[in-house]
Amino acid sequence: MGRRAGPYHDWDREPRLPRPAPPAGACDCQFHIYAKAEHYPPRANAPYPPMDATFADSRRVHAAIGFRRAVIVHSAIYGADHRLLLDTLENCPDKASYRGTANLDDTVSDAEIARLSAAGVNAARINFVKHLTMAPGQNTVERIFDRLREIGWHARLHVIADDLLEHAPMLRKIKDVPMMIEHMGHVDFEKGLAQPAVTFMLDMLKNENWWLLTSNGNRDSKMDIGYDDAVPFGAALIAAAPDRTVWGTDWPHPQWPKRMMNDAETVELLYRYVDNDAALIQKILVDNPKRLYGFRD
Repeated sequence: MGRRAGPYHDWDREPRLPRPAPPAGACDCQFHIYAKAEHYPPRANAPYPPMDATFADSRRVHAAIGFRRAVIVHSAIYGADHRLLLDTLENCPDKASYRGTANLDDTVSDAEIARLSAAGVNAARINFVKHLTMAPGQNTVERIFDRLREIGWHARLHVIADDLLEHAPMLRKIKDVPMMIEHMGHVDFEKGLAQPAVTFMLDMLKNENWWLLTSNGNRDSKMDIGYDDAVPFGAALIAAAPDRTVWGTDWPHPQWPKRMMNDAETVELLYRYVDNDAALIQKILVDNPKRLYGFRD
């Protein structure tokens, strides 16, 4: 997922129901929302402008693809300014169905963390992806982990393959904070399953505090449709931790450089990872996110 030149493509505004439909209570554990810059300005060095993709839009997409629950991941363009995330969660008409992920740094006060927690946030995204201009230094990361221990949130690692290897000594030490690898580590599928980043993920997923977000195989695929090259990677990583795997659309697919798929295709790619195993689909889309995010029936 190295930075690619535009033009970037807009999300498909006519999503359909996946075939087959997802199980009742399915959760999208990764999507972003945006709003007009005059109301919620992006940070000064934002890597891209706000997209035309509001919370209301996301609700329509989720209804169309059969998802009842979802986790808002606060976009990198807003940094640690959480006004949009808080206003959305606090005023959501169906609060019990939504959770949030924040961008913590040293500017976020304890009072704001308390407000975020009350609104339904229970994770912090640590964004190591360098072109998004948010990569924290070692000392900042260590302070974030100290705060996560205190407040009981989990960490979500946004990385591109080698970022995992660069930070491996530190990451291996974390035993007391739940850790999620987003987007299957954005590995290069052409390098095969034996590449060091995949080996690292498979090793870490042996630990009970490590989780996997299986998403964006379609982005990292060299293909515009079908995404056959992603399937062995999704299958291998899910097999390493089927009880600690969740899934996400990554809607509205920021900085998307190729054919824009219908969001039903993202669900159907997950089905291929697990060879349409209904029990595994139930775990990944319903049971595992319910446990991690504290959703109640």
